[in-house]
Amino acid sequence: MKALLLIFLIVISLIASEKEEIKYIVDAKNYGLVVAKDAFYVIDSHKYGTMQEYFAFAKEEDANEHVKKYGGSVVNYETYLKLQKEDAK
Repeated sequence: MKALLLIFLIVISLIASEKEEIKYIVDAKNYGLVVAKDAFYVIDSHKYGTMQEYFAFAKEEDANEHVKKYGGSVVNYETYLKLQKEDAK
């Protein structure tokens, strides 16, 4: 049940259109909701999520821990959105 709820929250957090911004996203460390603009995003890591290749973290140090363990790099919200739009093409 917890896994199903997590998948639901991830899908909800990723729904965004050109006119609408993502407001919340799931923290990859504790599965709580994070204000999307305040989150730190890991891209290009060797670990893949259930629905995406990006991981969001409430704390920059958690994002950096993920990068040390699985590679990748930490980006801000604006870069994350740009990459999401490019991937959707």
